[in-house]
Amino acid sequence: MSSYTVASGFGWRMHQVLLIRLLGIMILFTICRILFFFFNQSFFPEVTLAVAPRLFLGGLRFDLVAVLYTNALYVFLTLIPVTFKYRPGFRKFLDYLFIITNSIALLANCADFIYYRFTIKRSTWSVLQEFSHENNMHKLFGGFIVNYWYVVLVWIMLVALVVYITRRWQVNAKPARPAWQIFLVHSVLMTVSVFLFIGGVKGGFRHSTRPITLSNAGEYVDKPKEMFIVLNTPFCIFKTLKRSDYQRASFFKSEQEMNAVYSPIHYPDPNAPAFQPKNVVILIWESFGKEMVGTFNRDLENGTYKGYTPFIDSLMQHSKVHWYSFANGAKSIEAIPSVLTSIPGIMEPFILTRYTDNKLPSLPEMLQAKGYHTSFFHGAPNGSMGFKAFTNLIGIKDYYGKTEYDNDADYDGIWGIWDEEFLQFWSKKLDTFQEPFMSTLFTVSSHDPYKVPARYQGKFPKGPLPIYECMGYTDNALRRFFDSAKIKPWFKNTLFVITADHSATFAHYPQYQTSVGNFSIPILFYAPGDVAPSDASPGDVAPGTDSTRLVQQIDIMPSILGLLHYDKPYFGFGKNVFGNPPINFAVNYDGVYQWFNGPYVLQFDGRKTVGLYKYQEDKLLKNNLAGRVPEVQGPMELQVKAFIQQYSNRMLDDRLTVTP
Repeated sequence: MSSYTVASGFGWRMHQVLLIRLLGIMILFTICRILFFFFNQSFFPEVTLAVAPRLFLGGLRFDLVAVLYTNALYVFLTLIPVTFKYRPGFRKFLDYLFIITNSIALLANCADFIYYRFTIKRSTWSVLQEFSHENNMHKLFGGFIVNYWYVVLVWIMLVALVVYITRRWQVNAKPARPAWQIFLVHSVLMTVSVFLFIGGVKGGFRHSTRPITLSNAGEYVDKPKEMFIVLNTPFCIFKTLKRSDYQRASFFKSEQEMNAVYSPIHYPDPNAPAFQPKNVVILIWESFGKEMVGTFNRDLENGTYKGYTPFIDSLMQHSKVHWYSFANGAKSIEAIPSVLTSIPGIMEPFILTRYTDNKLPSLPEMLQAKGYHTSFFHGAPNGSMGFKAFTNLIGIKDYYGKTEYDNDADYDGIWGIWDEEFLQFWSKKLDTFQEPFMSTLFTVSSHDPYKVPARYQGKFPKGPLPIYECMGYTDNALRRFFDSAKIKPWFKNTLFVITADHSATFAHYPQYQTSVGNFSIPILFYAPGDVAPSDASPGDVAPGTDSTRLVQQIDIMPSILGLLHYDKPYFGFGKNVFGNPPINFAVNYDGVYQWFNGPYVLQFDGRKTVGLYKYQEDKLLKNNLAGRVPEVQGPMELQVKAFIQQYSNRMLDDRLTVTP
């Protein structure tokens, strides 16, 4: 046994023991990952010796988070700047705490050696909740021990190693320094350790780094199911702790009855022309709400409002614009699944759920099968927001971030490369891609603290909110992008889609502080090579404004596929706004389901408005058309129930694609 038996210095030994013990648990987690793969190798036939090291090394990132969460209390009690932690009784308590908590974590890992075979997923908090309702847990547990005795033996051996690590590295001495010196020095050390701990559980120290979650495992895999080699079970349980899960819905007695009201399956038009391989370029603009655009707000400020995006105003004259257009979420991470997979975030952002390993619909994959090159651009540090991991999961070929840009002189110091420089980088990269190509870019500059490059100080109107100046800057960056793109040979054979991730966090005008206004964003379809409206043919994007049909982010994928005359059935929660969708709807979740229909002309004042139906727990909470358009409520209630049942049950059953 390695220990000190005499008083010594500042008591660094306790901190050394802490690091060595945590490192030992990290090694045991790696052993669990190897054993998990060994027990379930038949489920991963494509994981070869060449691929496995990437998955195992990627798993260290998730192991670190799980080990820190598991040992959070142990770490805190070890680091507190007091001397009583050196007393024998307290040290023995810490030893038992370390052994018990880590034994439970290792038990969770070992249980999934076998349980994975039945669920094809790592266990999450919802699995524990399911077992909590069982009345015969003793029989289930006893049966597991008998049938899988060898797994129990593995766990006992791992626990024995935890006990060995605990006994091998001990602290049997108190510090020799005075208590006040110990307090000061250990307080500084605890402050540094807390900073490192937060970075460890978050998955990084950058300002733009969101806490690591299950979908981040997608960064290391070729196929979604390989995520479960990268992940570990304690991590999955911690990350789904207390989160709402989807409950199986049964509003409709049969799938046929439900599909008659709303179905997410899209079938090709048998009378449509052949597939048209047009380039697809999508720009997702950070916090780009309708409030900033003059064309959408002709009545503001007594008709004098000009907005802050003059280039977008000019582009709208040549684009297909839907007057009523909505985001499906309020967070940046909700936009990528909505736009590229037609999956909205319901209850929580889809990227943060345990369902990202489901087989997903994917616009990039569908177009890639048609010969497209696919790419995604985000000027933030690589891995920021989990975008790199998710875009890898949906099959995007090339990812370009701050690393690929490779010039920190254009870094804004917080979020990423300034939009103007990164959009020019995007334009040049598009030149190198073989046509047809599909490329998506997510901007970064219109973000708190709302700065613009020094050379643009005072150039753009500031307005009542600080974000408006940033909007003017990115609008100008977009103008410069199109100035460079319009002379390129690929330009006229390209469909451009411009939208937002969500509206601005704060709104100035009252109409944008409502349930409708909070989610109102522009969605523009611009095809410079298409003909004038009078000569338009199927597949052309005729410029003009549609004030009757609602459009939302999840409609972008079906609408693009409709314009290209995609010739196979596919899955998407949205609708093709260029076709003849059976329901004129938009949906989002803001604590309750918000179901938009319409728009409708109200008889009492002749104004046109969008029908809004708030729904939760099988009851109507609010209907802004109630008593005015009474025939609306019944159909809207059926529609939202059909959507809930389709969404929840298909998530639970992994049925988000069309089976060939």
